[in-house]
Parts: sequence; structure tokens; C-alpha cells
Amino acid sequence: MKQKTHIANVLERNNCKDQYDTQVKHILSDKTILAWILKYTTSEFKEYPIDLIISCIEGKPEIGTHRLFPCLTPEQTEMPSIPKPEAITGMDTVDKTPGEGEITYDIRFSVLTPTNERIKLIINVEAQKKFNPGYDIVTRGIFYCARMIAAQKETEFVGSDYDSVKKVYSIWICMKNPMYTQHTITSYHMAQKPIYGALPKKFRYDLMEMVLVCLGSPESKNKGNDLHGLLDTILSPNLTPEDKEQILTNDYNIPATTEQEGGLRHMCNLSDLIEERGIEKGIALGLEQGKLEGKLEGKLEGKLETLLSLVRDGLLSVEEASKRSDMTVAEVQALLAN
Repeated sequence: MKQKTHIANVLERNNCKDQYDTQVKHILSDKTILAWILKYTTSEFKEYPIDLIISCIEGKPEIGTHRLFPCLTPEQTEMPSIPKPEAITGMDTVDKTPGEGEITYDIRFSVLTPTNERIKLIINVEAQKKFNPGYDIVTRGIFYCARMIAAQKETEFVGSDYDSVKKVYSIWICMKNPMYTQHTITSYHMAQKPIYGALPKKFRYDLMEMVLVCLGSPESKNKGNDLHGLLDTILSPNLTPEDKEQILTNDYNIPATTEQEGGLRHMCNLSDLIEERGIEKGIALGLEQGKLEGKLEGKLEGKLETLLSLVRDGLLSVEEASKRSDMTVAEVQALLAN
């Protein structure tokens, strides 16, 4: 009997109306997807094959104390026909520090490098919907790195044994990006810079790195690398499940069926969850909202709100919004400024 794996179960639920970010977190927690992310965002794994990277990820696959599949009943989650997920478990995703508040990581896990030293890294992966959420993503990512460093005291090292501090990565997958940022991967990390003289002693200072991965759209001139292609395929609102299955099998060697150990049956169409990425779908959504209200004003308001949102996210120009709303450019700019 062919079984569906963790990622297949997450992505195949076409009738499930879970929130977008919850779905994406489950997708990104799959070990195969995490291996692809590590290969293209970390210097420690860039030279190694995906299968080897998967084996370096710590944590036992389990379907355990929390329900990874919200659309399934508790009884269904115990059915033998649903395999245990290749999801990362074993590290607390909640960071509590007395007097400093609490933050929750989307995904947090550890890996051991395949070198002779077997160096341990602590990895945080964040699913970020918007490039401009109202604050600087990079600053927040650096803050997450700092918290992961501080949280190691009395867990990864004791007392003053600071030489045992593990390097941390905070990797942010941003899905809705302005055109000028699309299909880029950027690293932000500490570096040594002599100010006066030369210091011969070498210190271990490269302990935190924030990586920003900006995905693209079909209109993007830069098509990106293999990681962009993989994530763009998984999250595409336009590809059918059959198209995704073919692309992932042929281009990324992710198996379409599983007999024993696992593999991907097919990737479902998540268009219901990512309609906001499509301009025409966004406008249609605004009009439909107006129809439900039963008023012409509702239609116009829904359409205008969608257009303004698309402009703010860099998916639509002010000029195009002006044409679609029968407003002048100055009027659109005035609304954006409010």
C-alpha cells in the first residue's frame, strides 16, 4: 500500500481552510525541504548532497504531542495508514527569558555538520508573508539570533564555558516581495574588521547569521536558483497538483509515491490560501466581498482596499491601481499616505 508522507498530508488537504502561515510552517518543517534550505543558505552545507544533509538533522520524526494535521480528528491521527511525519521535533520553539518577554519560533532544530569535527548548529526557520510588515525583517532576524545565543547558557554551556557556544542561524523565507528583491538570498553576519594594527590571534566570532530568502513571482526577470524554484513551485497559486508532482519529481528528485520509507505523492494547489499573491484574484476577492454586502459601495470599497494592499506590497504600480480604480494617481497616492 502506498503511503503519503508528512509533506504530502500537509499539502494535499484541498478542503482544509487552515491559515496560510500554519500551512507553510508545516511544509517548511519537512526534513527534505529543510535540507534544501540548509544547502542554499549555509556555508557549512553548501557542498553536500541533499540526502546527506537530511541525515545530519537532529530530532526523531514523530507525530506526537501536538497535532500537525488540524483537519484530522484525534482518531485519524492514530491511524496506521498515516505515516509519522518527517517534521522537526525535540527543541522548544518558545523562548522565555524572565523580564524580557516571550517569542515563538516558527521552526527550530539542530544539525551536526558532516565534517570530522561534527560541529553542532542551531537553526531557526521563519515563514514571513510580507517583505514590508511594518518593521525591518533583518533587524528582527538578528534579534532572534541574539536570543538563540543567550538561550544556550545552562543548556549548551555551563558557567563561563563560552567556547561551547553553538553557532545559530535565523533563516527567513519571505513570500510576498517587491519586484526588486525577488529571487535573492542575502546573508547578514559578524565579520572581523581591523581598525588599527593587526591582531594575530584568531577568535571564534562567527556565531550568528541571519539569512533572508526572497521568493519571486512569474513576472520576475531573475528566475533565481534551485531553492527559489523549489519553494516557488510548492507555493505556486497557478500550478495544478499534477504539474507540481511532475516538477518536483523530475527537477528536484523528490519521489511522487512511497512504498516504505517515504516520498512525496503530490503537491496540492494552495491557491485558496495564497490568493493575495495574484493581482486579478485579489481584485475579484474584493468585488465578491462587496456583493456579499449587497451594496455598490461595498464592491468599490473591497476593490479599492485590495488595490491599495497590492501597491503597498510592491505587486502593483500606483499607475496601474489608478487605471483599475478610475482614480487619478494623486488620489491613489493620497489614500496610500493615510
